[in-house]
Amino acid sequence: MATIKDVAQLAGVSTATVSRVINQSAYVEPITLERVQKAIKTLNYQRDARASALASRSNNSLGLLTGNLADPYFALIAKHVEEVARLHKSQLVVVSGGHNAQHEKEGLDYLISQGCEAMVVHSKMLDNDLLLRYSAQLPAMVLINRTIAQISNRSVWVDNRSGAAESVRYLIEQGHRKIACVTSDLPIEDRTDRLAGYKDAMQAANLPVEPHWIINQPFSEQGGEIAGKQLLTQCPEITAAVTFNDVMAAGLMASLHEQGIKVPEDISIVGFDDVLLARYLYPRLTTMHNPVAEMSAHAANLALKLKKSGYVPPRQHRFDARLVIRQTVSSPKLPI
Repeated sequence: MATIKDVAQLAGVSTATVSRVINQSAYVEPITLERVQKAIKTLNYQRDARASALASRSNNSLGLLTGNLADPYFALIAKHVEEVARLHKSQLVVVSGGHNAQHEKEGLDYLISQGCEAMVVHSKMLDNDLLLRYSAQLPAMVLINRTIAQISNRSVWVDNRSGAAESVRYLIEQGHRKIACVTSDLPIEDRTDRLAGYKDAMQAANLPVEPHWIINQPFSEQGGEIAGKQLLTQCPEITAAVTFNDVMAAGLMASLHEQGIKVPEDISIVGFDDVLLARYLYPRLTTMHNPVAEMSAHAANLALKLKKSGYVPPRQHRFDARLVIRQTVSSPKLPI
């Protein structure tokens, strides 16, 4: 009877690699995967029944790879994925990638090692090719807040570009012409699309976009605070700003308050995401509602459905952001 060592020798790989292929416990390059599978077939290798039972111990698990759970946005994703998992009596396994490529890859490998066939993946730093290779091995892997054309039927995303454009159009309708964009300093898809939406709306209104009106900082409260100081020194002429997210808006508002600038009397602000924080800032934040709760539940349900043979998902899963008007926007002051 062939052993795992025999398979490894024939395939020209280590026994650890053969084990990863057999147990689907980590990502294996397609060419290596094919070589190992061919060796298993040639030698008619049979898995040990006890090992097989152990490897399948978590097949009812739902995996979640998300960002920093201290961020309200990612906490909201986890909350609603967990609700779906409970409803389906699935065990939720959560890992954080922290917008770091290595951590995201390690997180995916860990979910695989835990037997998660269905998983919701929020990955911003791994490239499309690598995610496509993972998706080929994981038919029930669903991307959230990202779309890749080849797996659009497994990509759940919000139209960031049109959402950002709507926020800028609203400011223009209120009379603003000099509008800053406080955005993320990471080269992620959300930043690219929201910045493009800002420029779309300004261009459509025949308004200039000065390079110094675009401020890049970490998308956190601290990043917003730094942007607040930068805003007044770098572009004191602006009368409004759109921000990458609500936590940046919170930091920005705190910084402006400390500098004696009133919101919205002196500067109007529009956020993005509409997390719980937005409703309890003072003044209450006007923002774009990102349907995170709906997207998260949809992605989790989709992942669980994809585990079932024969299920054919819809071709696309696009959601739209909508404007929520509160108290941080007013018409600009007339020049004296």
